[in-house]
Amino acid sequence: MAKQTLSRRSFIKLGAVAGLAVAAAVTIGPPIYERLFLAQIPPEKVKAMKERIRRGEVQVKYTACVMCAAECALEVWVKDGRVVRIYGNPHLTYNSGGAACAKAVSGLQLEYSPYRILYPLKRVGERGEGKFIRISWEQAVDEIASKLVELKKKYGPECLLTDTGDVTDRDQYWRLTFAFGSPNAVEHGAICDTPRRHGPKLIVNGKRWEPDILRPVPVRMPDGSIQWYNKHDAKLIIYVGWNPFTATRIVWETMGTVRAKAENGCRVYVVDPGFSNTAALADKWFPIRPGTDGDLFAAMLRYILEHDNPEDPNRRYIDHEVLVDKYIEGWPEFFEAFKAWWDRIDPATGKKYFTLEWAEARTGLPKEDIERLAHEFGITKPAALIWGMQSPGHHYNGYVASILGCVLNIVTGNFERPGGVIDTEIVKSSKGGTATGKQFNRRKVKRIVNGVEVEAEQDKLHYCHYGDWPAAWDDVVGDLPRMILEGITLKYGPFRGHKYPIAAYILRTGNTLITAGPVYKFIEAFTAKKADGEYKLELFVVIDTIFLESALYADYILPEASCFERMSLSDIYPTHPIIFLRDAVVEPMFEAKKPTEIMNMLAKKIYEYELKEFGRSDIDPKEFWEKYKTEEDFVNEMLLVAPGRANAGRPLPFPNLPEGYVLYGTPESLDSGRVQIDHEKKIVRGEPVTVEYLRRHYGGTMWPMSWYRYRVWDAEKKDWKSGGILTTKTKKLELKFYRYEGFNKLVQESGVTPPSWKKMGWEKLPLTFYWFETVWNPYTNPEYAKYREEYPFQLISARVHHAMSGTHMCEWLAQTPAEGLWTPLSEPFELRMAEITPGGKTVTSVQKKLSRNTWCIGTVQINRMDAEKYGVKTGDLIMIENPLGRKAPAKAYVCETVRPGVIRMGFATGGRFSPGMGGTYIHRLYTPNHSELLDYKLTPIMGQPCFADMIVKISKASMDEIERLLPEYYQKEYNIEGVGKA
Repeated sequence: MAKQTLSRRSFIKLGAVAGLAVAAAVTIGPPIYERLFLAQIPPEKVKAMKERIRRGEVQVKYTACVMCAAECALEVWVKDGRVVRIYGNPHLTYNSGGAACAKAVSGLQLEYSPYRILYPLKRVGERGEGKFIRISWEQAVDEIASKLVELKKKYGPECLLTDTGDVTDRDQYWRLTFAFGSPNAVEHGAICDTPRRHGPKLIVNGKRWEPDILRPVPVRMPDGSIQWYNKHDAKLIIYVGWNPFTATRIVWETMGTVRAKAENGCRVYVVDPGFSNTAALADKWFPIRPGTDGDLFAAMLRYILEHDNPEDPNRRYIDHEVLVDKYIEGWPEFFEAFKAWWDRIDPATGKKYFTLEWAEARTGLPKEDIERLAHEFGITKPAALIWGMQSPGHHYNGYVASILGCVLNIVTGNFERPGGVIDTEIVKSSKGGTATGKQFNRRKVKRIVNGVEVEAEQDKLHYCHYGDWPAAWDDVVGDLPRMILEGITLKYGPFRGHKYPIAAYILRTGNTLITAGPVYKFIEAFTAKKADGEYKLELFVVIDTIFLESALYADYILPEASCFERMSLSDIYPTHPIIFLRDAVVEPMFEAKKPTEIMNMLAKKIYEYELKEFGRSDIDPKEFWEKYKTEEDFVNEMLLVAPGRANAGRPLPFPNLPEGYVLYGTPESLDSGRVQIDHEKKIVRGEPVTVEYLRRHYGGTMWPMSWYRYRVWDAEKKDWKSGGILTTKTKKLELKFYRYEGFNKLVQESGVTPPSWKKMGWEKLPLTFYWFETVWNPYTNPEYAKYREEYPFQLISARVHHAMSGTHMCEWLAQTPAEGLWTPLSEPFELRMAEITPGGKTVTSVQKKLSRNTWCIGTVQINRMDAEKYGVKTGDLIMIENPLGRKAPAKAYVCETVRPGVIRMGFATGGRFSPGMGGTYIHRLYTPNHSELLDYKLTPIMGQPCFADMIVKISKASMDEIERLLPEYYQKEYNIEGVGKA
């Protein structure tokens, strides 16, 4: 690999942006404290605050938030080792130019919450009884490691499943799991919205398609400089089941949508059964029937294909320059498979598939509105069609809608176009690399299968990839109850026929019992016993900062350092490479420990027990405690792969470097030519990004934005060719689903069809367009038509302003309503809570009395017309029941902001039976747990829970009835050692 030194360019001429101001010639902007939102602080205090910073009484540090999945960049003020103020980071533009929302500021109440886990706990009663005793870290680690090695000897290391919640800060635990010998490490993505992401994965090997409205972005100019590009190009955005104005990890969509409307006249349409906050600011709300988003997309695509006319400017829908073999693979086959449905008759409606009339009957939208959406989306350039979690992401047949949504954006020429759509997964900065430990899964291992010794890579033992879910590339968590109860039988690959149990489960910062499917099924699995009286799940460990419901069933609970006490990297989704450091700004409280320390402690003890038991260990000290002396050592290794994206698009990010080559290193080292170029591997390595580098640059850095990154210039042929950011098999946009071919081959070689495929009538996955119906929808699936009269409501859920299921104890957020789903309809109560005076004294906790209607609780939205039929008013208690006999109580919120025939419920906002939920726990008896009403049905390819597929009926209820009918786990009063007492 030859070193290549190139002429230096000035990377940045943006003095006001310290996050990019790295060249020596650049003058960094005003001092930090002058960049604060001082207008929010009384003027008389400003001078004193500046002086305190100057004297060093207050330290200013930069980190990243985890109060929701957006993970915004933060500026944190620390005094005497405590967090006293939280602001947005004014030096980084990702979160709306340095803004911090109420969720971020409420991090103070989570940091100093009395409901934190104070020290390690060990279960002493039955699972679910809530009986724990305090133990030392040494005892906890020793007993957990001993049990893991015992189970490894009995069943093999693959019996361990590690679930790390969201992708944030997971890598240490994955590394430990893989090194232990198990390939079974998963995260929240398995239960998030896999159908929503399915189309992008098939077509571009991506994940999340978002509108190109992140502004400003750094862009290479013709003179070689980089300047802010702050102009909005988007002219139309259609949000389908996507509500960025309330809860989303794509934080910049909020300000971007507003600015695009105000500055560029961008029209915004919202298609959603609920009149969400985003719908309230849209140009038009389309109240679609739940579960019919794919129907809408199919009708839009048929209309565009049938009415496209390149000669008519008002009908020029399709970008024929894109639909060529150069960029797209498989369009003719996809078109023919799609068209083959046009003359078929839908048994649910009696109409031909994908016509406007057919879509009207199924979606409940007037055909004129459907035609308007199709026409305006086709004729408007640029435009973006964006679908969300509630729509395709949480429906049984969401794959179909996701694929069609991608195709609509592609054929109209909006993919990777300024103001169009961007696949954020394939353009964001890489992170993790070898620190995650996936290389351990390439180790050769041996197993005796049917009396024969078989040797293959460790990865081939994976519980779902070679078990019942061979196509679930994001893994499966929703089927965990069955897997615990029945065990794993590998049906594909070299270890076909090998069996093992899920005997150990490490759950870190997740809450599967509430967020992964029917709560009752997870309780059944966690408490199921073998004939000898031992639990089928022999070891259950929870690692978390706060005490959630799943912990009630754990054998051991370990307190992890909070987001302000540990170091990692944000998992964000921008439209170009950006990376934020989540720095530790204070020391861990109580007995909490950081992930790197927990990893090393467990690894070392496992190593010791394995030496005693086996005379050898799969744990190599050089790969753990000898290598990672500090968490900074670990994160520096995670950063070695940043940005890890191709030098592609226009304007070309680094014109001094080979086009199409993958880039690694700091932006200024790449820009100045301080690089090594490997022409064989087509990679360029500059100086690595490090923790210290990010700290010098206010917690983050970024690389230039460009567009049309799916193509690169062929200098020899003097023409464009596909490639760039595309890593698909053909390096094209693939409408022939080559990704399915590998799964089909596995299945065909074994001769065993996966159970979920059998239900679909598939022996193999189709390689181009396909169609099937969702479940529990009597309007589109004739199988469920018989329930239509008795169960007249479709049940859907929606996010509110919380971090999944884990921040509902924060008082500030509990007093902030959201969309009629999180409403101050509480009964009087007393509560111990954190009392925070920002910038002043922090009181650990105080006991408070709260009067009626002062604390937000999970409520359900019901349309006024429906409510009148049942005599229901806002605040009335109702009982919600599904055809399976599962029930959930709720207080009604009567409104005009939900489609008639729909019950809209907050996700994880009610029925919270862990005392770690603070006030939300107190109100559990009359608030609904959405997961209580789910069916144990999983989407057929990825095994995603069907969170949005259910029908219900309602009746007025009383507290006496509720207490008589609710399961015991809601009614039990838990008193957990240390929780609620700090």
